[in-house]
Amino acid sequence: MSHPSSGLQAEEKQSYADELPRVPGLSPEEAMTHFTVAPGYLIQQTAAEPLLNDPVAISFDEQSRLYVAEMRGYSEQSDENLGQIRLLEDVDGDGVFDKSHIFAEGLSWPTAIICYRGGVFVGAAPDILYLKDTNGDHKADLKEVVFTGFGKTNVQGLLNCFRWGLDNRIHGATSSSGGLVRRPDQPESAAVNLRGSDFSFDPDTYEIRPESGGAQHGMSFDAWGRKFVCSNSDHLQMVVYDDRYAARNPYLTAPNSRKSIADDGGQAPVFRSSPVEPWRIVRTRLRVSGAVKGVVEGGGMPAGYFTGSTGVTIYKGDAWPQEDQGLAIIGDVGSNIVHRKRLIPDGVLFRGTRIDDHSELLTSSDIWFRPVQFANGPDGALHVLDMYREVIEHPASLPPMIKQHLDLTSGRDRGRLYRLVPAAFSQPSRPAVQKLSSAELVNLLQHPNSWHRETASRLLYERQDQSIRDELINIASGESALGRMHALATLNGLSQFTPEIVAEKIADSHPQVRRHAIKHAEQFVGHPLIRKKLEERVADENPEVTLQLAFTLGEFSATWRTPLITELLKRKGDNDWIRFALLTSIGDQPGIVLNELANDSDFVTSPAAMKVINDLVTLMANQPDPTHLATLVKLVTEQTALSSSVKQELLQRFLVKSAAQGRLDRNGLSLGQGELQKLLDDLVTTARTQAVATTLSVQKRVDAIRLLAISSNPEDHKLLTELIDPREPDEIQSAALSVLAGQADSKLDRFLLANWESLSPKLRKTAVDILLSRDQWTASLLTALNEDELPISTVPLSTLQILTQSENAEVRDISNQLKKRVSSTPRANVVTAYESVLNESGRIDQGRIIFEKNCSSCHRLEGKGQEIGPNLAAFRNRGKTAILINILDPNREVTPEYLNYVIITDDGRSHTGILSSQNATTLTLKRAEGKETQIRRIEIEDIRSTGMSLMPEGLEKEINQESMADLLTYLMQAE
Repeated sequence: MSHPSSGLQAEEKQSYADELPRVPGLSPEEAMTHFTVAPGYLIQQTAAEPLLNDPVAISFDEQSRLYVAEMRGYSEQSDENLGQIRLLEDVDGDGVFDKSHIFAEGLSWPTAIICYRGGVFVGAAPDILYLKDTNGDHKADLKEVVFTGFGKTNVQGLLNCFRWGLDNRIHGATSSSGGLVRRPDQPESAAVNLRGSDFSFDPDTYEIRPESGGAQHGMSFDAWGRKFVCSNSDHLQMVVYDDRYAARNPYLTAPNSRKSIADDGGQAPVFRSSPVEPWRIVRTRLRVSGAVKGVVEGGGMPAGYFTGSTGVTIYKGDAWPQEDQGLAIIGDVGSNIVHRKRLIPDGVLFRGTRIDDHSELLTSSDIWFRPVQFANGPDGALHVLDMYREVIEHPASLPPMIKQHLDLTSGRDRGRLYRLVPAAFSQPSRPAVQKLSSAELVNLLQHPNSWHRETASRLLYERQDQSIRDELINIASGESALGRMHALATLNGLSQFTPEIVAEKIADSHPQVRRHAIKHAEQFVGHPLIRKKLEERVADENPEVTLQLAFTLGEFSATWRTPLITELLKRKGDNDWIRFALLTSIGDQPGIVLNELANDSDFVTSPAAMKVINDLVTLMANQPDPTHLATLVKLVTEQTALSSSVKQELLQRFLVKSAAQGRLDRNGLSLGQGELQKLLDDLVTTARTQAVATTLSVQKRVDAIRLLAISSNPEDHKLLTELIDPREPDEIQSAALSVLAGQADSKLDRFLLANWESLSPKLRKTAVDILLSRDQWTASLLTALNEDELPISTVPLSTLQILTQSENAEVRDISNQLKKRVSSTPRANVVTAYESVLNESGRIDQGRIIFEKNCSSCHRLEGKGQEIGPNLAAFRNRGKTAILINILDPNREVTPEYLNYVIITDDGRSHTGILSSQNATTLTLKRAEGKETQIRRIEIEDIRSTGMSLMPEGLEKEINQESMADLLTYLMQAE
């Protein structure tokens, strides 16, 4: 039998020409015979080459002409400026385009387009341009760069999806490349940071701002203005709230505004009818074997699941059956399919449920079919943009031995447009919207097809015709709820709002009209009628209305809003989203609200009580307001509906969290006078006793230990160090360590290093985190490593990489020395040294023990461990060789979601982990053992990615060959 390494080397040198035949494309007519469409629907071709090439975005103007963004330079020809904007015309009105004009050319990668004032805004990173034909020759003679600074580091992560919003702004998706965006005539200091967010801009003033979102390619509003997005491997997500609300309260830790809602998971199965491309099969085999770098997805399957989801669009036309209104439509360009999901209300969210059983809305057996985007058209149909390419893939993901046999430009002279229509569809007459008077446009605001409503809304905003106020007010009181909502938005765009108009709609019969009216009410915070109508909505039973009310209240004065916030917390405090929204609105009033709730005997016995009260106390501890402590003390010492034990727990929670943030005086318990001083003394005295009381529960002792954070008594310090004892549970030792670390004890590093041998593996990880949090302690740890007092594998290479960039010279120098030592043995050599175990049969029971000791802090298997890293259940499909490489050489290629980040906070501490989410106020780092650190943006000094995996290198120091054979056997056979 040949040695495994010889097989790898042979594959690396092998030619794959025979396995990678070119797949010819089909003519537009032939392609139509390869589609399979769901029952009740037809697919019709509306345009094909030579009328257009590589369509990636479209926008119908008010004449039903179609502007098309053509990304002909995909995927490696950005600098050749092959991108174009086409203008297509359907001359005879049969729904098929007859004429094509090159409206603009010489663009890099155009990926977004929308009509406005007779021209188009075009997104072509790094710019957004405005193009217009002013002389009627179907060519843009007016060209203006409106914004610049959008990122273009990732050809599949460019700005996209311009959409007209109900706020009379143009919205877009920033995607993964982000950007520091500004007007060309502005200094760089004026740039708006769009990292992790989407954006919108005023099409007249060019004012731009961040918006919630931040997914990859695809963004859509439903008929009621809810926002949905998608990413390659997370095909359906909902944006729950506007980040601007969270930004009002920087002391509040905010959940991610983007929520995955597909009930079959983001990387759900897809059911293609096309054969899997040969290059995908070969690449997967090479990745599984370890011959090439790359992430092995889908358990080693080259296809069959969402990996290239794109273009999420909510259907809101009028041609499809009523029961299919509001479906979410998503393409997968790698699988040649169009997928659909029904959106089921689920509180303030929706749940996306698969409709087609082991099939899709649309598939093609032609692997050139690449559905990249969709649009609701003036005909009521869903329009499908087919880039029609032989290969759709990021070039960096194609190994050279495969890429040399492919042509990534193949298809740049082709492209198709289709529309999905019901079987009984008949072509409607073409709407001559451009000829309508303003009054006639107002009537279109209640049209059943969203294209008519949105086009009318846009044109009315462009015209700014003030004479139609009465007509709009009539529609705002009409039978159509959609018309009422759009009439409100248009009145707002014309600056024709009055408090009376908004107040009436706050009480509308339709919850979505109420929701939007409540949002509009933020313009009239001082008006008594508005306040009266909002007060009435406290009893509203619709969760979306309540959520918007909870956010909107924060725009009103504290004296008026606080009683309403209190009442809503009583009624809806058990809903996590509504509770969060209310806390964004509470401002500096949490103490007042807490006191009111604590005196409500009915509330304190409700299921939501402790969730609400604990969140209020946490927020009070986060805020630098010295009166909050007095509020808590008063609450504890006076008679309320809360039990004595709960009061004590609340005060303890406040003190512990405040101390952890440096908000309490550490020079002894000089925090108050009289009764307050006695209370604090009693708390600490009790904590001393409980901390060492082995008869108490571990959690009770941990709470007591945390309370000792407020004491600087030397005896308490001694007590904490004595608790770091192997006879104590890990939770007790970890709590004591955390308190000592928070006190920045100058001798803690020496204590930990001197007692290293007595620390459990779990405690050692905690100790490393602590020692790396301050420069002085970090230098001590690195010196111990450099002098071989500790194994060099104690600190991962990814962490050493961070430390080589430290501003502390001593830390930087020692880190560089250690990095050279660790890197002196190439990872490939380590893998080779272990290849003999691939042919050995290990002991599964021993492998389970090794997994629990070395892997369970980041991986989960058989119900044990933390699911931070990739799912291990699929590893057996990848084979032993791929598993071995991932264990011993984890940085060959790192999936972006598993990159390690470092954040430096303003107290000098360093925090590392996977950046699992971010929003207006909060970043969340996830690290080993499932630990999460949520860091508020106001605390951040610096943030950067290491470019390396959270998975440490050097596991060979902990796992020898015999143990590795056991581990591999367990991973391959575990249930």
